[in-house]
Amino acid sequence: MALIAALAVAGGAVFVANRDSFAAPAEAAAPTKTRPPTTLESATAALKAQAAALIRNDEKAWLAAVDPGQAKLRARYRTMFRSLRSLGVSAFDYRAFRDPDGADTAKGVDLDATISYCFAGNVCPADVDAKPTIAAKLKLKPVGGQWVIASSAPTKSEDDALPTPWESGDLVFSKGKRVTLVALPSEKKYFKKLLPIAEAAAVVNDRFAGMVGNPQKRYRIYLAGAKQWTQWYGGMDDKWVIGYAIPLNEAGMDVVLNMPELKSDTRLLETTVRHELGHVVTLGAAERTSWTAGDMWLKEGIAEYIGWYPQPATASWRRYSVSKAVHGSKRPKSIAVNALKDNASVEESDAFYGLGHFAADCMAKKYGQQALFTFVRLYLREDKDLDPASREAFGKPFSTVDKTCVAWIRSKA
Repeated sequence: MALIAALAVAGGAVFVANRDSFAAPAEAAAPTKTRPPTTLESATAALKAQAAALIRNDEKAWLAAVDPGQAKLRARYRTMFRSLRSLGVSAFDYRAFRDPDGADTAKGVDLDATISYCFAGNVCPADVDAKPTIAAKLKLKPVGGQWVIASSAPTKSEDDALPTPWESGDLVFSKGKRVTLVALPSEKKYFKKLLPIAEAAAVVNDRFAGMVGNPQKRYRIYLAGAKQWTQWYGGMDDKWVIGYAIPLNEAGMDVVLNMPELKSDTRLLETTVRHELGHVVTLGAAERTSWTAGDMWLKEGIAEYIGWYPQPATASWRRYSVSKAVHGSKRPKSIAVNALKDNASVEESDAFYGLGHFAADCMAKKYGQQALFTFVRLYLREDKDLDPASREAFGKPFSTVDKTCVAWIRSKA
């Protein structure tokens, strides 16, 4: 579930020595001529100026970099500006390169551009490659002596979680003390119900964020309608998913909720919001930047633990599926069960998430909640292997913890 930067212009460095070491004092230095900027340099300078305008909240200057003769394109960039400003954009930079298959003349230039960005309240990595990015093909042309964007089309691969919600669409916002809700106007009707639920979830997650050393200044939750659910961040088509947290590279995470599936069940909405914010605090901006399918049991188990907290795993509606799994003919022999498959059934999903919840609950009850979250920090955030993380957090090898919790789950489910 991983998510896929500063203006780069080619240049050279010149070393200037003391001329007295090379020529007689009477000699005069030859006059130097300033090289006129290339087409690429002029075009990318316009993009750099646009990015600076966004950061200083200058909408007029931002739009000055967009073709004045294209009303739809300007309207799109206007909504993008306002959305980014409302989201608290704190960094926005272009890295632009000449499109080898495009034009590069005085009448226009085609660029492959990558945009990196950060939002206030998140860590903004100094390394441009650690920031969240989007990619686009841009065509710039000169108008009135200034280079302007004449067309912009997103580029993506199968690995890119694009488009972001702020790239298109007139977003609306509701800001609480700890949470910002974001939606298209069609989902604005859910703000009143969801904001107090999200604020309460933030309080719970703030506690656990401190325990893993990942305090949050603000949480962002996007409310997706049916159409946005299939589009934002690449879209989601797994039938058992009703919400997800998307990594913004090393700059935190965003949460997206499937509101058509959540709107009618308050209890489900509450646990889902706490669960997804649980991913933000346990996985967001981690030193470890990639996870494997083998980590899913703990990633989802700890999020379920947070989602239901302070209620125990035995109170979860997933208990029935867990009971069937641990007392059936194919009962799991380890709490570190295999990851769910993409085509998993609802019952398989229930059993998997429930087993993870029971595993987290067991570790908290047997060894202490702080030890559990130390284990989460070491294994999920700091990339230690299971056994070293277990020995440091619990004082026991993982094989012992595993055996203890398998037996505990069978006795409780």
